[in-house]
Amino acid sequence: MKSDMPPDITILLICLTFVSGMFLLSLIRIVRLSRANRRMRVETEKMDKQAVLQQIEVTAMHHDAMSWRAKTQRQFDALRADLSHRLQQADQGGVHALKDLEDSHQQALSAALGKISVLEAALAAKPVAVAPPPPPAFVPPKPPPPSLPALPAMETLRVQSLESELAAAKTEIALGKQQNAVLQRALLLARRKAPVAAARKSTLKSVMRCA
Repeated sequence: MKSDMPPDITILLICLTFVSGMFLLSLIRIVRLSRANRRMRVETEKMDKQAVLQQIEVTAMHHDAMSWRAKTQRQFDALRADLSHRLQQADQGGVHALKDLEDSHQQALSAALGKISVLEAALAAKPVAVAPPPPPAFVPPKPPPPSLPALPAMETLRVQSLESELAAAKTEIALGKQQNAVLQRALLLARRKAPVAAARKSTLKSVMRCA
């Protein structure tokens, strides 16, 4: 019977069979694409949710970082103001202490100089001991009266006491000069440390800004 069919119908059947096969392949492809699209939509929704959550976390972290930076900046400003105030007070205290030390040193020096001048005047006014004339030959010397003290011994003790007072005054002047030098050195070190502390503060501030 197939041989009895005209050739046009045979060509139409072949075309119909080919179109039917292509239609079935298209349906299969459409079904597979719909499943893939459904999976992609699910994955897209999950990724959107994750992106939203990550954006919220990033925003919270940024807010925390900004608040921490502002808090650190406030603390740093307060610390810098406190240290500047303390440094100013220390400078003023050092200046006052140095002034008081200089005044006390000048007073002690004036008192010591007055004492030295008095001691020098006392030493200058010391009577010169005159050697007694030699006794005549074969004449025993007369013993001094027991009630009178020996004048040279008293003068020697007086000179020794004056010399000891003079040495004590000189020692006191040397100690005052030494204390004045120590305080001046300490004040100089404190003034030198002030720029170093300011440089450290600026470095810390730049590091905090970079962070």
